[in-house]
Amino acid sequence: MLAISLLLAFLLRELMPHASLSLVFLTGVLVVASRTGLGPALLASLLSFLAFNFFFTRPYYTFKVADDADVATLGFFLLTAAITGNLAARIYQESGRRQLALARLSNLHEFSRQMVSAASGEQVLQALAGHLHRSLALPVAVFAADGRLVAALADGDNANAAESFALGGAKRPAGLAQVQGPLDADLADLARSLCDQASLALERIQLVADLDQARVQNEAEQLRSALLSSVSHDLRTPLASIIGSTTSLLDYAEAISPADRQALLATVVAEARRLDRHIQNLLDMARIGQGELVLQRQWVDLQDLIAEAKNRLQAVLAGVRLELNIAANFPLLWVQETLITQVLVNLLDNAIRFSPPEGRIGLRAWVEGESLNIELCDQGPGIPAEAREAVFMPFHTLIPNHPRDRCQRTGLGLAICRGLIEAHAGQISAHGGLDGRGACLRIVLPRIPYQGKP
Repeated sequence: MLAISLLLAFLLRELMPHASLSLVFLTGVLVVASRTGLGPALLASLLSFLAFNFFFTRPYYTFKVADDADVATLGFFLLTAAITGNLAARIYQESGRRQLALARLSNLHEFSRQMVSAASGEQVLQALAGHLHRSLALPVAVFAADGRLVAALADGDNANAAESFALGGAKRPAGLAQVQGPLDADLADLARSLCDQASLALERIQLVADLDQARVQNEAEQLRSALLSSVSHDLRTPLASIIGSTTSLLDYAEAISPADRQALLATVVAEARRLDRHIQNLLDMARIGQGELVLQRQWVDLQDLIAEAKNRLQAVLAGVRLELNIAANFPLLWVQETLITQVLVNLLDNAIRFSPPEGRIGLRAWVEGESLNIELCDQGPGIPAEAREAVFMPFHTLIPNHPRDRCQRTGLGLAICRGLIEAHAGQISAHGGLDGRGACLRIVLPRIPYQGKP
């Protein structure tokens, strides 16, 4: 830069006044100061002062000064060069610090994005190890809370690390980060900031896990309470009828007419069958929930399944009209007979429960492409569109106090239907009723060509 300043000064000495040539050297000093620092700037100031004195001050090519005005010019030049060089060097250093701070801020921002997206503590610790190693350019090791080494970069698993940073809170430590090598104050602050962000991410992940566990426990407790409440009521009601009828027969057998005796026995049978249906529902729900449902399929006629369901609901079917509409080309079903019968029983039981006295229940079946459709429609209050999916959830009862309902229900009937139908690779869904009244429950099963008996 001094050589360039000399060349320019020689080229401009005929065009510029003598004193103005010092500005050329002063510009060179500013350039040096803006690209290096204070030391090179002061050195450039001194060399420029000597060069200006030697080449451009009379007598030329000596360090003597003949004119007193030149002495003042040289003095002010040296002072100005030193001051401006110092200021330019400080600006350069401050710019470097700002750039370093910006780079570290970007580094922290990038790391915070990684921490937000991390889904497990293992990912957080591995990301921390990689980021520390890239940011500090030093060997790094990160350990989990149980002492297990999660990540080691550049032999960073040395136990004699110069700096250690705890991860997590004091009450719940989550790990330890070790950096091998000397760290100045800035690098230590950077490492501590990264570890603090990792600690926050680990606490967030642990908090989410705790909340999930608490929610699962709370839901399990609610389900347990609902099951105990509903099942106890649902089982005790038929038991009370059975006990009352049998007690009357035992205590007043001689005083009861044959017709009344027959009615009491019919009540015992009907309530026992209802109790059996409740127990079967609970067993089916347990098997579905535990994934232990294994199908034993056979070819079955839908008419036979409907007849069995009507027989099991004979007592409650007396108050409604069941109308069947089965397509003539409806094929045999490749299903487990007892399970599909249970589905029809549950659907009919629900339809009877919500149908008005002497109401009509329609059951129709038809073939549509490669699907077999079975639909049961009633004339009850219907199912709102927003609740047509929720009715298939366990313990969900839409109208718990319907006038025709003699006891609370567990809300398992439709949930069991969905589980049994889906086990047969089918679907069940709720729809609006016919003529704007009631509800329709539709079963769709895959059509399987009949292969005859083995």
